[in-house]
Amino acid sequence: MIVFFDELLTFFGRFHPLLVHLPIGILLFAFFMAMMTRLKDGAVYLPAIRLSLFLGAIAAIIAAISGYLLSRNGGYEDDVLGYHKWLGIAVAIGSLLLWFLYRKESTGSVWLKKVLVFRFWLFLSIVLLLGFTGHYGGTLTHGKGYFMEAMPLALKKLFTEGEDKDEIFIVENAQEAGAYAGIIQPILEQRCQSCHGQKKHEGGLALDSKDNLLRGGENGDVLMANDSKKSELYSRLVLPEGHKKRMPPKGRTPISADQIKLIAWWIDHGADFNKKVSELPQTEEIAHILKRLETGEKDEPSVLYADLPLAPALPKEKVNVWQAKGIKIIQIAKDNNFVMVNTINYPKFNDKDLQELLAIKDNIVQLKLGNTAVTDLAFPTLSAMPLLSRLHLENTAVSDAGLTQLKGMSKLAYLNLSGTKVTSKGLLGLNDLPSLKNIYLYKIANQDVTLLKQLNSKIKIDTGNYSLPFIATDTIRF
Repeated sequence: MIVFFDELLTFFGRFHPLLVHLPIGILLFAFFMAMMTRLKDGAVYLPAIRLSLFLGAIAAIIAAISGYLLSRNGGYEDDVLGYHKWLGIAVAIGSLLLWFLYRKESTGSVWLKKVLVFRFWLFLSIVLLLGFTGHYGGTLTHGKGYFMEAMPLALKKLFTEGEDKDEIFIVENAQEAGAYAGIIQPILEQRCQSCHGQKKHEGGLALDSKDNLLRGGENGDVLMANDSKKSELYSRLVLPEGHKKRMPPKGRTPISADQIKLIAWWIDHGADFNKKVSELPQTEEIAHILKRLETGEKDEPSVLYADLPLAPALPKEKVNVWQAKGIKIIQIAKDNNFVMVNTINYPKFNDKDLQELLAIKDNIVQLKLGNTAVTDLAFPTLSAMPLLSRLHLENTAVSDAGLTQLKGMSKLAYLNLSGTKVTSKGLLGLNDLPSLKNIYLYKIANQDVTLLKQLNSKIKIDTGNYSLPFIATDTIRF
């Protein structure tokens, strides 16, 4: 009987997310009527205010009780839960006190008259408490930063100024650290254990220890040694943005690209819980990531174009002519004249058309020439655009011969060459471009793969031939 009663209380606690909205709506409605009483003779609203406060107080008490029963299951951050609980209790008690005060008339004792003067301001305080209670409730449900994420940028800067920055993960000697204990477990602790830790086991999964990691969750194992793509511990990290199974979920601090690569590396080399980092094979990229862990250096791009001089004004007449042809001239920000040029609606765009764009060469930072008629003759014109950082040449007639003329482009960071005649040999001439980080060149010949290894390690080559990982819980294999 005792077990049944305990299970019944737990079941009632699950209604808290539903019940908690009742006092919010009722008390806000009562506060609106209380404001009306201050704007004009509000005696007509008093009966409705009293009834609303009574119902709101009862609803707040029931919500507080159900919240307490739900909290017994654990799995929540203690400090956030504590704030939410005590603020909720304060709202319930304050609502009862307000109901009592709004039942009294101002014709009572002198002491009561003085108290009734301040009942509206007490009501305002309760509404503010209600807001803070909801804030901490949302944090418990959706994670820290849930409200801040959607806040307008100007307000976000105001409220986040002086906040602690994201904790920097530093390992003194990465090569001598345990691959799991010194690298992987701290990443899981930093990014995953708010939902899958000692106190909270969403999906029945805890990632706070070796045993729990191997045990998996409600959907089975999350770790398959030597195969990261079949391990949900990794595959859920690389799902597309917005996918309901992507981890961490929206609203939580995202895991970095470097951390995802380290998890994949550890799994693909056996997911060993005892070996040191130095005992596991390492690509040049992984070794570089591990080295950065020793200094806390982040491999993140700075704000785009923040270091560039102010761009000159755009010639409106020329822009209008280009726009009429189907050449899109898109300003990338309100406070500068940098533009992206997109020729998607003008497939006849050729080398001569490109020369005309030199009139705004100091404005162009992105240039999309994919599927147009440009050839290798375009490269001298492109190299005359000093601020160009992103260049799309996919499915054009460009080749290795033209690519050698890009050497002077110090700002070029992104280059799409898929579907062109460019080969790995042509890419070797790009090693000296100081800002180049990403090159896309699909379907390269097998013999060219070894040549790619001679490229600068900071340049990442995407050669395609990849597929979405299949998750065990999926019903459709793509």
